[in-house]
Amino acid sequence: MPEANEISSLPSPAKKDWKSYYEHIVQDWYEEEINQEAFVLTGKYLETTTLPHSGIWNSDALIEPTVPGKYNIVTKADDGRPLRFINVPDDHHHSSDPQFTTPSAIAEEDPVLTTEELIIQLSSAGEDPSCRLIFKVELTSFDALQKVVLLPLLRKYIIAHRNSNTRDELDAVGSAIRKYIAIMPMDHMGELAVLLEAGSKSPLPVDLQIEVAKMIYRNFEVHPPIVENPQPALAQQLWEMVDAYTNPRILLQDKHAAIASLAIVAIVSMRSPLAEQAWQAANECGYGWFAELVSDDIDELLDQWSNKDNQGAISWLRNLRTKCSEETIA
Repeated sequence: MPEANEISSLPSPAKKDWKSYYEHIVQDWYEEEINQEAFVLTGKYLETTTLPHSGIWNSDALIEPTVPGKYNIVTKADDGRPLRFINVPDDHHHSSDPQFTTPSAIAEEDPVLTTEELIIQLSSAGEDPSCRLIFKVELTSFDALQKVVLLPLLRKYIIAHRNSNTRDELDAVGSAIRKYIAIMPMDHMGELAVLLEAGSKSPLPVDLQIEVAKMIYRNFEVHPPIVENPQPALAQQLWEMVDAYTNPRILLQDKHAAIASLAIVAIVSMRSPLAEQAWQAANECGYGWFAELVSDDIDELLDQWSNKDNQGAISWLRNLRTKCSEETIA
């Protein structure tokens, strides 16, 4: 791990150099989370920026745009502590919203809670815990037994508030989704299909669809499936998103391109039989830049899998890439 003052002496890299910057700075800080909890920042679309010294963070940071005017930020405090900020608005360094503060900053205002106390508070609140409590839970590490208790509590909150019309609650649902999927055992990933079903209610809001698709992709990027098609129902839900959002009439609307691209790479990362069909949807949508974006994302997935001990997954993805590339040329 770099020394506390080491990050300040590092050059600010160009966009194309983000990967080495990410690996040398961020991965050391979050190695445990990357390996065990599917780190929120995937390394995609990361740029560097300079933040004003605030007494909390160092001037160098990595940011990942999430929605217009908001970012995920990873940086380092002046005392060397790694800091992560979720959905930070442009004026984040002036924000008093608890979602945009660090765990230590929250602790200055509230009593310090142990992991057990956080779980007790979440359980006692039923379906209506405060948004502040949900944000704290996301930023807290739990042991294996606590994660088992936490999963149904987060699921209950997500289901109860997924159709909220309140911005703060939707931000909290996004936070709960990220934590829920991050700590979920891989063999339970199929349970996420219900989150993507429209059912008799309105579909999951666009921002939350992005969170679900992104975290599914991230989990399978870190843990390539040993066997093909481990979660067919989930892959089918993702395919329905791809089929809907790659329609050229709506692809450029709202955040449809972001949802579609994440859903495609999520399907591919699951080694689903729908992978070829999903990739072809990108190639045939009529927008070359979108097809190129998806192709680059899949190349990145192959790079990540190449470092894993799963030759079956690597060979499968290479064959898929060759086949889809040949079909595109033809």
